[in-house]
Amino acid sequence: TELEGYDENKAIGELSAMDYKDIPSDQKVNIISIMLEAYNDFSKFENVELGIDIYENFHQLESESIHGKLVTNIFAGGTVDTERAFLTGFNSHPKYFRNTNSFVWYLKEQGYMTHAMHPITGSFYNRRNIDEYLGFDAFDHYDNKYKFIQEAYLEDLDFFDYIVAGYEECKKNNQPYFNFSVTYQNHGPYSTEKYTEKEYLKKKNGYDEGIYNIINNYFTGIYKTDKAIKELVDYFRKEEEPVIIIIFGDHNPWLGKDRVGYDMLNINLDLSTVEGFKNYYETPYIIWANDGAKRMFNKDFTGEGNDISPNFLMAELFQYLGWDGNEYMQYLFKVKDKFDVIHNLYFKENGEYKKELSDENKELWENFLNVEYYYSHNFRESQKDSDKTG
Repeated sequence: TELEGYDENKAIGELSAMDYKDIPSDQKVNIISIMLEAYNDFSKFENVELGIDIYENFHQLESESIHGKLVTNIFAGGTVDTERAFLTGFNSHPKYFRNTNSFVWYLKEQGYMTHAMHPITGSFYNRRNIDEYLGFDAFDHYDNKYKFIQEAYLEDLDFFDYIVAGYEECKKNNQPYFNFSVTYQNHGPYSTEKYTEKEYLKKKNGYDEGIYNIINNYFTGIYKTDKAIKELVDYFRKEEEPVIIIIFGDHNPWLGKDRVGYDMLNINLDLSTVEGFKNYYETPYIIWANDGAKRMFNKDFTGEGNDISPNFLMAELFQYLGWDGNEYMQYLFKVKDKFDVIHNLYFKENGEYKKELSDENKELWENFLNVEYYYSHNFRESQKDSDKTG
C-alpha cells in the first residue's frame, strides 16, 4: 500500500540536497556484523541472580567498545525486522521482492566483498532471494553450504569459524570485507525439561520447575555464545589488518506463554511505563575495533553509544568513523540528530521517551516517512553515477 500523502518529488528533492560521498580510500576497514538470535543481557535486571557468569566475555568486550542499546520493534520473534533495519536504514519495510536500496549496495560500490551467513535454511524469511536483492555477493546458509559440513545446525562456536574463513579469503584478494552473520543458536522455544545440573540461573524458593528450566536452558546457550564471542574477537585482536566488529541482539527471548519467565524473574514488561517498554524491546549492541582499526581512524572506540532504533545502527557506525555515506545515510544523520528511537509506542526525542514528537519534529517525521518510502521503493542501479557529476 502506498504511503498516505506520498509525494515523490518532495522525497527526490530532499535526497538530492545531499551529495553521495565515497569512503576515503585509506579508510576501507573490514566490517564484521553479527546479529545474535534472542540475545539480551539479563544480568542488568536486579531480580536475576546468575549462578554462573554467562556474560563474562560480553561484559569485558563492552568495556572496550562503544556500547549501547537497540530499541527493537519486535519481541521473541520477527528477527528480520531488526536485520533489515540494520542493513537498509528503513524503519518501515517494503516487500523486498526485487533489488532494494541498502547500505550493502553502498559498501559493494565502495569495493567491499559483501557476504551474508546464516546456519539455517535460506528459505526462512526468503533470505536466499532477498539477501541478493539487498546487494550481497554471496549468502552461505544450510542448504547451499552448512548441511554438507554437518547435519545438525552449527552452534556459534563452529559457525564463527566461517566468518574468519570468509575474512581470510578476502584478505588474500586484498579486498575489504563486509560480513553480516545471523546466528541460530539460542532460538526458542526452550524446553521445560531439565537438561543440565548447572545453575546458570540461581535457583530460588518459589521458582516453578518448568519455567526455571526454560530460562536455565536459554542461559545455557547464552553461556556458549559468550565463549564463542571471545574466541572470535581474540582472533581479530591478533590481526594486523584493521577490523571492526558489530554485535547486537535481534530481540528478547520467548520465555514461555504469556511471558511467564519474565514474570517469574520479576521483570517489568508493562508497556504503559517507559521502564517496561525498554525491558520489553531493548537488546545490547557493541562496536569493537582492533588496534589496526583504532590506528586507522585515530579513535579509541570506547564509551557509551546512543540508545537507538536498529535502523540507526549503521548510521551510528558511519558517524563515529566520520564517513558521510550516500544521500540516504546523510538524511538519516539529520533525523537521528533529532529523534533516534522510532517505535509505534514511543519516540526518543533529545534523549527523552515521549508518546509523540514535539511540533518542530513532527514535520521531520512526516518527511522521513516520505523519503523512506521513496528510497525503499525506487532502486538506483548505480548509486555512484546517479544524475550528479563529480
